[in-house]
Amino acid sequence: MVKLANPLYTEWILEAIQKIKKQKQRPSEERICHAVSTSHGLDKKTVSEQLELSVQDGSVLKVTNKGLASYKDPDNPGRFSSVKPGTFPKSAKGSRGTCNDLRNVDWNKLLRRAIEGLEEPNGSSLKNIEKYLRSQNDLTSTTNNPAFQQRLRLGAKRAVNNGRLLKDGPQYRVNYGSSDGKGAPKYPSAFPSSLPPVSLLPHEKDQPRADPIPICSFCLGTKESNRDKKPEELLSCADCGSSGKLVFVIHYV
Repeated sequence: MVKLANPLYTEWILEAIQKIKKQKQRPSEERICHAVSTSHGLDKKTVSEQLELSVQDGSVLKVTNKGLASYKDPDNPGRFSSVKPGTFPKSAKGSRGTCNDLRNVDWNKLLRRAIEGLEEPNGSSLKNIEKYLRSQNDLTSTTNNPAFQQRLRLGAKRAVNNGRLLKDGPQYRVNYGSSDGKGAPKYPSAFPSSLPPVSLLPHEKDQPRADPIPICSFCLGTKESNRDKKPEELLSCADCGSSGKLVFVIHYV
């Protein structure tokens, strides 16, 4: 039987990784253990064990650069330019293909596909979502993975935190934004509802630009739902793709 990480502890570890990255530091095992221990009172030995289990089941990525190990969120890994072949974790013994099968899964798309496919007016429970996905023939390799249920739960929690899903009790619904026109939140008066188009200088037009990351690097919100659950435009770096809310960017600069 494959031993998997505790989903709650994995979520704490992922939160710690994000906090460490926001402090412009490398998410090492020592820093992660210290952050989780400080925030949640979990002893460092347990954090270290759960971190290794999270790596084995694919919930956390481990990369090595110049002999130093760092840890990343699979759903927000950042740039991999310095990652060398063979630095990704190997599957746990008895869990063939665990990491490889789930590393590139888009959980937001799967959750939305299931909720829309179920067509339940009051939303769908995670149990029904899982049952629906397991019934899809094209997802067999994903749903047969021993870590599928755990990663699905983590994906649902992140989707709610990022505003992609709405949760009412045990029921999940897709957040279609303000397209229905009911109770659409308004932008603060200090910020425009949309930013003016950017004019590139002549020498910039032929330069490659990074794809923007649709998540704020500061509050982890999206343009549809910021930390106050309101829509807010994102500014993205043309060089690395990192994004931030206008108020954070101004404060940081």
